[in-house]
Amino acid sequence: MIAALDARDGEVVVEGWKTGTGKGVLERMEALRPYVGGFLVTFVEREGRMGGTNLGAVAEMVEAAGDARVTIAGGVTTADEIAALDAMGADAQVGMALYTGALPLSDAFAAPLISDRTDGLFATVVCDESERALGLCWSSRRSLEAAIERGVGAYESRRRGLWIKGESSGATQELLRIEADCDRDAIRFVVRQSGAGFCHEGTRSCFADARGLAKLEGTLSSRMASAPEGSYTQRLFQDADLLTAKLREEAGELSEARTPEHVAEEAADVLYFTMVAMAKAGVTLGDVEKVLDGRAGKVSRRPGDAKPEEVSA
Repeated sequence: MIAALDARDGEVVVEGWKTGTGKGVLERMEALRPYVGGFLVTFVEREGRMGGTNLGAVAEMVEAAGDARVTIAGGVTTADEIAALDAMGADAQVGMALYTGALPLSDAFAAPLISDRTDGLFATVVCDESERALGLCWSSRRSLEAAIERGVGAYESRRRGLWIKGESSGATQELLRIEADCDRDAIRFVVRQSGAGFCHEGTRSCFADARGLAKLEGTLSSRMASAPEGSYTQRLFQDADLLTAKLREEAGELSEARTPEHVAEEAADVLYFTMVAMAKAGVTLGDVEKVLDGRAGKVSRRPGDAKPEEVSA
């Protein structure tokens, strides 16, 4: 939960910024701090004026917020301001400067980044949707601009300059998100990789072939289009009743397993048939992980009891 505090000259205002409360921002932050995970503080007197934000007041707000993250809005206009806020431990909410084009989005993202290289490049770890590393690249400010504007994997080659992954090979990337590391000297690209994979040698990763669930997902995906005639996987794809029966059977066997070795074996069987069902429906591990992440952010007080079994007449 994030508490939004609108303030004019340090006083919290309400009712569309029309009514003063007589309470200061720092006072309200200290009172609300135990109950929230973050604060959004808007300097009302600077909002929409493109005149810069109130950097002088931010350090005290970050201290007052304690462990809660502070986001500053109102007047943030330049990349230098974003970098300064980040250095103080605060995030920036940028509006008019972005949608008027005064501040390119790529410049806003790159503002806190630092590089100790003479060429100014940033080490960039490229990962798939499940955050498994595909390879290491380099980014520049211009490659970040291309990546963000086009929504693709765009990088800076130290020999060839700007390059877009997949333009020649067809193994394109859809950019899902970009993240800076805690020291602001490295970047992570999370992408949806298509084609043979990321590596120029035709493998999914530059480090090693996929293992475990990732390897199984790739195998099932390829066999959806061309499963060997008469293979068990083909039967499962084509016979919905068989797949349903196997899911129930293996889930039951997993529930009865007791030793670590037996649990691991039965869990592997359940996961195999589950991923066949996922492949049939066009669902990826990334899709499932997204659901799990969403559920992790919810508060549920349901008892979670098992549903009563249906009894056939």
